[in-house]
Order: sequence, then structure tokens, then C-alpha cells
Amino acid sequence: MRKTIANLLVVLMVVGLLVPLLAGCGPTPTPIVEEVEVPVEQTVVVTQEVVVTKEVEVEVEVVVTAVPEPAITIVDGAGRVVTIVGTPQRIVSIASAATETLYAIGCGDEIVGVDKYSDYPPEAQEKTQVGSGSQLDVETTLGLEPDLVIAWWFSREAISTLEDNGLTVLAINPRSVDGVLDTIRTLGLVTGHLDEAESLIAEMKAKIDEVKARVKDIPKEERPLVYYELTTPMKTTGPGTFTNELIFMAGGINIAADEPIRYPVLSEEYIIERDPDVIIVVSGGVSVEEIKGRAGWQNIEAVLNDCVYTIDTHLVTSNPRIVQGLEQFANWFHPDLWK
Repeated sequence: MRKTIANLLVVLMVVGLLVPLLAGCGPTPTPIVEEVEVPVEQTVVVTQEVVVTKEVEVEVEVVVTAVPEPAITIVDGAGRVVTIVGTPQRIVSIASAATETLYAIGCGDEIVGVDKYSDYPPEAQEKTQVGSGSQLDVETTLGLEPDLVIAWWFSREAISTLEDNGLTVLAINPRSVDGVLDTIRTLGLVTGHLDEAESLIAEMKAKIDEVKARVKDIPKEERPLVYYELTTPMKTTGPGTFTNELIFMAGGINIAADEPIRYPVLSEEYIIERDPDVIIVVSGGVSVEEIKGRAGWQNIEAVLNDCVYTIDTHLVTSNPRIVQGLEQFANWFHPDLWK
């Protein structure tokens, strides 16, 4: 029995070894490959940056530093060194020419007070009056709290009093046509209206140049002799005055041009002897009829030819209307040129 089982085991082992050998001797089977689409899943990862704004109240301490106002230092018409700090907002003018100039350059609103002679433009008369440079109402002036006072150079007592009370005073002293233009420029500078002042000066220069161009070729012998009388009889304007300059610029010859002083008083004999062709009296002085009626004046050329005139004092003083005075002189001296 045991021998039978052993033989059987031997047979099974032999068969186990033969099977693989028989399989290796035949053809190798071709593997069957089936293409199958396998879906690919794409995963897109989006990273979003989220900004969170949070309002935070922060207390900030603001430190305000005072900026010093600009200052202008000039030598004024009285030869004084004057420093003007900031742009004046309240101005008192005790010089009528300055008042008119300030209005002409756009400073009318800044004027709070004027002298009694400031009557042009008409709105100047609506301002508070403070008397005059020679008789100043100091209390009223101080009450207006001006940060600038403009005065004539010869108002020395008023200037001193106002400065003693802590006010800034600027004196003007124009002595020629160019001096008038310089005064306009100075007032424009210290009031912050320089552009307006320069524009006004340009207009005035254009009119001056026109008059000078018309008379420049007139020979000396054809230029009229002129006697100009102020409000005081026989008192006139001599060298160094803008009236004397106006007469020359307009094509005339001032009979007092060679006098040794600026405002000489001439004798009647001298005037009659010089025999002026034109006589001009400033408003406020004697009338044309009084001039013509003076003893011994009837044979003066100006009287014989009815060339005696009165001119508005505002047209021959140091304000912008001085060019109107120049044009009027030229028209009287050489009427043919202005027909």
C-alpha cells in the first residue's frame, strides 16, 4: 500500500515538470490590448488674496508754525528808511495825489481814511476825513487803526506824531514826471498792486511819448514863451518842478526855467518884459479876466491873442492825470497839431 502511494506521487511530480516544458515549446500568444479612454480630471486651484481694510481712528497733533509776513524796506520821499511788513489792508492817505493813485491801481477798498483835499475820484469823499497833513486829526487817524499812512514829505510834524504812536508812515515827494511814475510804482509795490501800477505807467508813457513825438521837430523860435501862475499872484514854477518839465515836453518855453529856485515870485515888470505868448493860471488862483485886467498887461502877446487859460490843479500835480495836463498844454501851445 505504501509502495502504491509513493509511485503515485512520483507520477504527479513528473507531470508537474512536463507541463511547463510543453507550454514553452509552442508559439507565444499575442496579448490583446484594448484602448480605453480614461477621463483626466483637471483640478484648477485658484488662490484669492483677500484684503481686509480696517478703519482706525488716529489722533494727529497738528503743529501750526507762523510764517513771517514779507517785509519791504525802502527809502521814502523824505529820505527815511521805512519797513512795511505784510500787505497793508487799512490805509490812510493824507496826500491827495496818493489817494488818486491808490484808486487808479485798484486799492480803493483798502483806503479807510483820507485828507480833506482828497476829492478824486468822487468815492474818495465817502471815506473818513482826518484833516490834513498840516492839521491832522490824530485821534481819528489812530481810531481807524491803519497799518499804513501815506503822507507828503513836508508833513514832518504829522509823520513824527504818527510814528510816535506806532504807525508806519510812507512819505512821497515826486519832483518830475519820472518822479510821478516812480511814486506810482512805489505805491503799487508796497500795496501788492505792482502789476496794476506797471500797467498804468505803460499807458501814461504811451501818451507822453505821443505828445513828445508831435512836438520834437518844432524849432526853438517857434515854441511859445509860457508864464504859469500858481494860486499866489506872480508866484510860478521854476527848474526842478514837473510843471516846468510839462511845459517843455508840450513844446513850450517856461519864462522861469532859468530862475535859481523852484518856486520863484516874479515881478510884474519882468513878466511884461518877457512878453509871454501863453499865460496859464492854476485853478484856485486869479481868473482869466483878472489876468487880462492887470495894469500894463494889455499889450502882452498872450492877452492880445486871447491865449490866457485856467487849468485844473488836479491835472498838474503828481497823480496819474498829469498826462491830461500835458496834453492840454500841448493843445494850447500848438493847436494846429491837434486839429
